[in-house]
Amino acid sequence: MAARIQSVRWWKKSDEAESPVAVTIDGTSFEAPEGASLLSVATAAGIYIPALCAHPDLPPSGLKGSAADGGCKLCMVEVEIGVEGQPGLTSACSLAVTAGMRVTTQSPAIAKLRGERIAEILGNHPHVCLTCPQRDGCSRTTCSFGNPVEARCCSIFSNCELRKVADYVGIPATTPPYKPVSLPVIKDEPFYDRDYNLCIDCRRCLVACNEVRGVGCLEVKNTGGRTWVGTIAPTLIESGCKFCSACVTVCPTGALTDRTLDVARLEASQVPCKAACPAGIDVPRYVQLVGLGRYAEAVAVVREKLPFPGILGRACFSPCESACRRKHLDDPLSIRSLKRIAADHDTGLWRDRSRQLAPSGRRAAVIGAGPAGLTAAYYLAKKGHAVKIYDALPAAGGMARYGIPSYRVPLSVIDQEVAEVEKLGVEFAFNTRIEKLDELFAQGYQAVFLGIGAQGGERLGIPGDDLPNVVDSPTFLRAATQGKIDGAAIGKRVAVIGGGNVATDNCRSARRLGAGFVDLVYRRTREEMPAREDEIQGCIDEGVNLRFLTAPKKIELNPSGASRLLITYARMQLAEPDASGRRRPVEVIGSEFQEEVDLVIAAIGQHPEAHPGYLVQAGKGGRLQVREDSMLTSRPGVFAGGDCVLGPSTLIESVAQGRIAAAAMDAFLGGDGDIEETLLPEDWDTDPHIGREEGFNQKKRFHPLMIAPGQRDNWDEVELGLAQSDARAEALRCLKCNLAANIEDMVLPPESWLEFNPASVATVGTEAGVYQLLDADKKVLAIKGVDNLRAGLETMLDKADVARFFVVEEAPFFSQRENQLVQAYMQQYGAMPPGVGADEMDDLF
Repeated sequence: MAARIQSVRWWKKSDEAESPVAVTIDGTSFEAPEGASLLSVATAAGIYIPALCAHPDLPPSGLKGSAADGGCKLCMVEVEIGVEGQPGLTSACSLAVTAGMRVTTQSPAIAKLRGERIAEILGNHPHVCLTCPQRDGCSRTTCSFGNPVEARCCSIFSNCELRKVADYVGIPATTPPYKPVSLPVIKDEPFYDRDYNLCIDCRRCLVACNEVRGVGCLEVKNTGGRTWVGTIAPTLIESGCKFCSACVTVCPTGALTDRTLDVARLEASQVPCKAACPAGIDVPRYVQLVGLGRYAEAVAVVREKLPFPGILGRACFSPCESACRRKHLDDPLSIRSLKRIAADHDTGLWRDRSRQLAPSGRRAAVIGAGPAGLTAAYYLAKKGHAVKIYDALPAAGGMARYGIPSYRVPLSVIDQEVAEVEKLGVEFAFNTRIEKLDELFAQGYQAVFLGIGAQGGERLGIPGDDLPNVVDSPTFLRAATQGKIDGAAIGKRVAVIGGGNVATDNCRSARRLGAGFVDLVYRRTREEMPAREDEIQGCIDEGVNLRFLTAPKKIELNPSGASRLLITYARMQLAEPDASGRRRPVEVIGSEFQEEVDLVIAAIGQHPEAHPGYLVQAGKGGRLQVREDSMLTSRPGVFAGGDCVLGPSTLIESVAQGRIAAAAMDAFLGGDGDIEETLLPEDWDTDPHIGREEGFNQKKRFHPLMIAPGQRDNWDEVELGLAQSDARAEALRCLKCNLAANIEDMVLPPESWLEFNPASVATVGTEAGVYQLLDADKKVLAIKGVDNLRAGLETMLDKADVARFFVVEEAPFFSQRENQLVQAYMQQYGAMPPGVGADEMDDLF
């Protein structure tokens, strides 16, 4: 019976599904979709056919190479039956499968033709390194044989597709030497380095840009008889490039490379906004939905990972924006504002697919109604567990309510999203401080989550920091939120010591409470301030006096009585960088001066205050020690997350740890530990045809509407968000980096690996050489040179549960060869193999 080809990745000539037909390849019969390209069918069947012009994500119809009848001709196969009854050689990439087709992929005639074609291709590409005996591990920067730089291969040699195909086909001795043409080399434009001397005119980039993406910024050029593909205008910007990276991703050589990518973290650096989100939100997806005006669907995507889009749409530290690739072009997207406008226009569509399991009969307690605790409770309740939250303060929200002023996050937004937690049946016990966890276990709770936050403020560490009217930031903001402090208590002049977002919150809150003069005192310069730029600007707009290179030395009661305190400052200057990477401030000798103030607020740090009755292990700064994969503490059944683990952290980091803990606690309580949800009611994905748009690559960032500074004498929300038209336009600035990340990897020539078992190892010789161990995904685990290959592999057979395959290579100078292969690995992946030396091997396995 013929094997059925179930899945064909490559493009078909028609998008319509075809019924399966019988086809024979190299004597083996298969059933394959009629109309699919033979190249795709052979690949799906595990039969490798070399190709440099074809690609799984490119249509074969558009591939016209430099040869008269098109294509690279490396994928030539011999058709016995099936093409209008005429046998002969033809390209597999453009050959549509028909019923009864019989094809041979290997023959002397095919090998001869492929050799001729690879020689012709290499004649127009630097290739001396391909036949060099010292090629592996070579940096390509110096050459022992004196070959000129323009004749050498490029820096991607170790993972070059052209090299691997050439190795597979074989490089004929008749291959002509490369003759440089001095084509353009461009390395001063956004994102991409382009060396057109390395172009082999495969035209994948042309098809990817002009046909698949529909941008159309590339064209075929000819210089001195050499055909290559370049931009339609002098620069990428002028050519209308949308920087989607499709061209770079499909390029089989080093002609097009992206200097912004990290080869050691390729997937994360391709879509850095998503990788930077601690909660793992699919950022490109919801941003692009906002661009279509589909706010409800965008919220559904956000809510797949967290329950507080309104809060985080206002107060998230937005690491996604800092990571946004568009920053390499002009300005990153206003991603946080896009989340907010989606949340503000939520219709509740996400509820249609939101599910809560039946009661499990298990109970969990949560201490702390902050972002981490609320998140853990939310997902535990959805898994059917009975959850009760205990909090020492009178309302839920934690630092979102008591540490972030309401002009940034209105209390109504917090109440609305906390209500969603309550709707799941979660109970709340406010004004309740839990002293001992044993009390909770005695009440029948099987698991406890600690989310107590960082409620303690750091003192200034100078004389007088314990005087009346010297307070820490958490105490001040908590009192302000609860209405327990007024203008009389603040006085006329306030000094806030610090340079982060918390310091700016204190400054702006003090102004709203009636302080006539507020100084933000920071010991470095504005460039080193960790606060967000919009928060710094908010201080300036609201009349806060920013004072840099200044630090307090001593605080005293003011004997004159004109104000409450007398503070002694010193001027600072910056020296060499410290551990934070910022230049270290040092005091300028003899620069001391004094000023009168009524209130000093220390905003230099916070710390958690876990009660000793919890009996859980804490580390530096009182932070609870947990397992990162489960948030489990040293005490069985007790989990923790947020500030009490991280120290002062961001809302999104706390939410992310609440998610991890919820999944682990569900498993601990007898569930499956799966809290993932799909809330978008359709299988929507980014359209790969992004089209041409004049001026796209020069559109600047849109900024949210703000209340005028003169009207900020109350606690009303200052940032009003983006106007709808601006929000859609801002979202449409997205480079759609996710598209390049979704491009399939090109199918490469087969490797000579063997299964790692005693039978296979027994076939290995006893010569000296180097072996490589690979995991189930064929990823290298270890590279090791030994004087006896079989004996070396036999010592590792007890690791066969991790290492599933191996490759061997005889090498009399095995240490030198090991070093070469390790260097080649580092060039490709940007890091050492997981196990190289003996110690690393022990740790790995």
